[in-house]
Amino acid sequence: MEENRVNMVLDKIPSVWVFGYGSLLWKPNFEYQSSKVGCIYGYTRRFWQGNTTHRGTSEFPGRVATLIEEEAGKVWGVAYEITSRALLETMGYLNNREKTLGGYTTIVIDFFPREHGEDPIPVLLYIATQDNEHYLGEDSIISMAKQVVYAKGNAGPNIDYVTKMADYIRENIPEDEDEHLFALDRKVREIASHKKKNRKISERCADLLYDHKDNSWLWTLEHFFTESVSAS
Repeated sequence: MEENRVNMVLDKIPSVWVFGYGSLLWKPNFEYQSSKVGCIYGYTRRFWQGNTTHRGTSEFPGRVATLIEEEAGKVWGVAYEITSRALLETMGYLNNREKTLGGYTTIVIDFFPREHGEDPIPVLLYIATQDNEHYLGEDSIISMAKQVVYAKGNAGPNIDYVTKMADYIRENIPEDEDEHLFALDRKVREIASHKKKNRKISERCADLLYDHKDNSWLWTLEHFFTESVSAS
């Protein structure tokens, strides 16, 4: 009986639009009818929300994006149109992904398409406020970057969340000049590169130390470190 009532309501709704500004940009993972690039006003994107499922754990939370109120703020993203046929399933998926597991809540806000002449569209916006249990708040770019590089959840490394978002925006929304995102992206890539280089050095040192045929490994090890320092 309840399902029939829900279906009757959904039949009267032609579609619902959902605004994506984080992982929904490059990984929506739901069926949608159409999409539009555009922006909302009065907010700014910040990596101040913690995550203990998709991109981190309770012992080592990752950092993901939320929106912070700012009078002159502007956030670029993508609005997805979900038709009534897929609405029940899609909203169930999104509410579990964003609200139950992510700590986000929903509001409705006007979305302004990038194409000139198009009217604003009311969109559903998932946002993490300061009173949710996963909220981490502001920190320095370098501290957040270190956290991102080492965090990992059931959806993959936290680093992918940041770098893929930045790559998507550079390619598809060049108007977006989100310096907070791009500064974090640069620092994350820098730390990850040093981490990879140090791991290779450790692996090569281990190989050398296991070579006991003669004392040549001592000279090789010293020579290797001299070259590494000079190259850096």
